[in-house]
Amino acid sequence: MADARLERRSAPFALAVAWGASCASLASCARAPAPSASAPGPSSASFTADARPLPVYRSHRLELSLPLPDGKAWRIDDHSQPELVATHAPTRSRVAVAVFYAGELVGRARCEELSRARKLVPEAAPGTARTVEDEVAITQGTFDTRIEVVVEPGSGPEGALGGRVMAFGGFLRKCFAFVYSTAVDRAADEPVLSGRLAFVRARVLGGLELEPFDAVSRAPAAGPKFAPEP
Repeated sequence: MADARLERRSAPFALAVAWGASCASLASCARAPAPSASAPGPSSASFTADARPLPVYRSHRLELSLPLPDGKAWRIDDHSQPELVATHAPTRSRVAVAVFYAGELVGRARCEELSRARKLVPEAAPGTARTVEDEVAITQGTFDTRIEVVVEPGSGPEGALGGRVMAFGGFLRKCFAFVYSTAVDRAADEPVLSGRLAFVRARVLGGLELEPFDAVSRAPAAGPKFAPEP
């Protein structure tokens, strides 16, 4: 059971992450092997690629809105640690979102440094991750943001793979971090992994909304508030 209600709203943009379209933003997708004809692996579940609006979790504590596919299947922890953490067992997916004040003027690089110091990013073995996207953009209207998508080998006899979508943004003295991680058990399921990463990059990170800066000039209030948006 999720710790709070999920609500529906219009998607920020029409879905462009059906398998062929999603690969436009992930350089490795075009080179990904065709799906295996063998039986699907136990971790090969995918997010449904359609244009329907996603359920949205609203965190009053962090003053953000996070769209999540298959909403009711996510377990959401928005109170036991500084960041919001959502997990989705069918796809072995985890989303962590943090919003914090740095006490100094910050940009994307400093916010990434602070996020890694806070252990928001899982450690990877040196030299194993393959970057398939690395972009600098202005997000949330004002945040100087770095977005990175990586794929890395996992452990297992059939060539397990893991992947992450990460974003680190800074504006004045405020940072946000978004870290999505997922995994598949077999190398043959790399198209499934790439599809999840493309979906999350476009629909989840793309739909993440933070309150305008002037609405959060104070530190976020302690404790979650679960009232739905008006």
